[in-house]
Amino acid sequence: MKALDTQPRILIAGAGIGGLTTALALKKMGFEHIEIVEQTAVLKEVGAGIQLGPNAVKVLQQLDLGPALDKMAVAPLATISRDWRSGRHIRNFPLGQACAERYGAPYYHVHRADLHNALISAYGIERVSLGERVSSHTQDENGVTLHLESGRTLSGDLLIGADGVHSKIRQQILSGHDPRFTGLLAWRGMADAEKARHLNIERNVNAWWGPHRHFVNYYVSAGRRINWIGIVPAGEWRLESWSARGDKAEVLKEFEGWHPIVRGLIDATDEVFKWALYDRDPWPVWTEGRTTLLGDAAHPMVPFLSQGGAQSIEDGLVLALCLRELPGAPETALKIYEELRTSRTARVQLGSREAGRMFHQTDPLKKMLRNIKFRWAALTNSQEKWRRVDWLYGYDCNEAVRQRLLSGAE
Repeated sequence: MKALDTQPRILIAGAGIGGLTTALALKKMGFEHIEIVEQTAVLKEVGAGIQLGPNAVKVLQQLDLGPALDKMAVAPLATISRDWRSGRHIRNFPLGQACAERYGAPYYHVHRADLHNALISAYGIERVSLGERVSSHTQDENGVTLHLESGRTLSGDLLIGADGVHSKIRQQILSGHDPRFTGLLAWRGMADAEKARHLNIERNVNAWWGPHRHFVNYYVSAGRRINWIGIVPAGEWRLESWSARGDKAEVLKEFEGWHPIVRGLIDATDEVFKWALYDRDPWPVWTEGRTTLLGDAAHPMVPFLSQGGAQSIEDGLVLALCLRELPGAPETALKIYEELRTSRTARVQLGSREAGRMFHQTDPLKKMLRNIKFRWAALTNSQEKWRRVDWLYGYDCNEAVRQRLLSGAE
């Protein structure tokens, strides 16, 4: 680490999960000159659940958030995929202890607000400037300037755009590469577990696969709530907003004829929300000079591998590690971060799209073959089920950076 007076001044646009993870990782590594701006006036997350694979949990544990996670999270026993109408099991993927032993960390479900609050508490709310919306940025060989709509300007050595799928930072770096509408709409809700007790919902990731749509539910908030999300064709809806309220009767209509647990959980929910799903084709460049992107600003993806938040968390640690290991060459550090993360996140983006096609399969023959494959793997205790996800859950940010720096290529 460089002496404090020569450390880079790092600007971060966006105080969501990705931006805060980055800031906390940098703080833990001894960086002191960090400034975060956030467009919302009150720093809070939406009332939704998030799945954290062991690849993300390992990062949060490294940042000393393990005890907080243990208190707030729910560790599912398995991912159970079921037929949308009969409830018959299609796939049973073990999580719990088997997953933790194989990958070195548990698989967790958390309420997004609980995770966000833990990150804020660890980093320090007083270190975040709220109600500051990004207008643009400029840079030269000496530094970067962030221009805010309030008229303020911030100067730094590096700028990290963690400002979401409609990132202002990205618009300047990659003009014309707009988010792609997927044609899908996500409904979400959060039911009180006590109110849904009569449904006897198991402590699993419960995924219900149907033609053109699917439904997922799991416990959060130490088991006090049940989060659910239903993916359906979007129709005319295009708004990408997590806070747009919807009509519960409309959700029930979308899942008419589905299993009683699905419909019962929707019925037990007081408020429902909906948002249009956007992603982008993977892109090999998201760094320009002293400015780089992170999280949804760099690689928005559909939620079918449950890795959107996890990839933002990985981004944050990898970026911080690159800056720590190359303190005298921050622009080189950004390019190595980009190289490591573009290849990794591209695979996750494309894998997420493919998983969606598999979930929503309508061809009778392909659906039958899909189901037979998964049931055979369960009956034979095949190791194939693990090998298919080792690349995803076994990823180690520290080792990825170490191997890249050992290669010596720049």
